[in-house]
Amino acid sequence: RQAAAGPPAGIGIVFKESRRNSTTALVVKQLAPGGPADSSGLISVGDILLKVDGKEVSTTERATELILGPRGSPITLTFKRFAEDKVDKFSVTLSRGTAAVLPPT
Repeated sequence: RQAAAGPPAGIGIVFKESRRNSTTALVVKQLAPGGPADSSGLISVGDILLKVDGKEVSTTERATELILGPRGSPITLTFKRFAEDKVDKFSVTLSRGTAAVLPPT
């Protein structure tokens, strides 16, 4: 792993662990105003984080470990959203520590 210049950067999401039966879900609790996640307009409070860069996550510690990285580096998050009677799964690619959303690849 290369040493990053400056402190690790994130994407401006606060998660809470929601336990139901034997599973733990990471629910978006808050978006930092003007942060990468908020600026994307694609992530909402209540969305459930499934994966960070293709790796499954179920604890806030693991999510934080995977999310923090060099400022400006890309990160892809996969979420689940309950909408009325259906469940949507979607991925969002952001740039850490900046307000830019990267175009889909």
